[in-house]
Amino acid sequence: MANPRQRRKARSGKWSGATKSAKRSQQRRLKRAPTVMGPEVLRENWDPKLTVRQNYAKLGLVPTLASQSGGLDRNDPYAQVAPAEPSSSTDRPRKGMARVIRDESGQIVDLIEYSEEDHVETTPWGKQLNADEEEPVDQAASLLPPRLNEGRDTDTVQALEKIAAEHQPVERFASAGEHAWLVDLVKAHGSDVDSMAQDLRRNVWQKTPGEIRRALKKAGLAT
Repeated sequence: MANPRQRRKARSGKWSGATKSAKRSQQRRLKRAPTVMGPEVLRENWDPKLTVRQNYAKLGLVPTLASQSGGLDRNDPYAQVAPAEPSSSTDRPRKGMARVIRDESGQIVDLIEYSEEDHVETTPWGKQLNADEEEPVDQAASLLPPRLNEGRDTDTVQALEKIAAEHQPVERFASAGEHAWLVDLVKAHGSDVDSMAQDLRRNVWQKTPGEIRRALKKAGLAT
């Protein structure tokens, strides 16, 4: 008599895949799914035959990157990448390089080899730390690269910018429970948010003073 493990082993190899009705149902669900979620102008101009990056490049929404991770297809008409700027570190001599001294006839008479110590500025306390590192770049500026078609916005970009300009922020309200909790804190501590944050009996969620101050402002209880 077969045990339960043997019965499971006998049934495990008999599965032949999804049925035709299950496959048809899956295809119907995929066809009903929208191509892209977003404003109507974005859905109208979205080309399902292109990749996501190609669509963003065609619509003028992709940034210009100095280097593309993974590379790009050379035959892709939308694969436009800004040329990388030459590094300033190559302008100065490095260790292993040498200066050639020639005479009036052009013959080499001397070679002056450079070393790392020749380019490190010294101080009364010795060599500078991190002297070989380049100057720090502005992180905020590096996070905002220009768009691919800077200076010639597409109609889609203009429509999206108009929608963003007309958008009004949603006003937030405190829930009834949060409002009652804040009222209890105000009755006990007045406007001292630091004391509210240190009240272990009432501040059960361990809210910080900043969080309590923002909650009071949202609830209209800020003085």
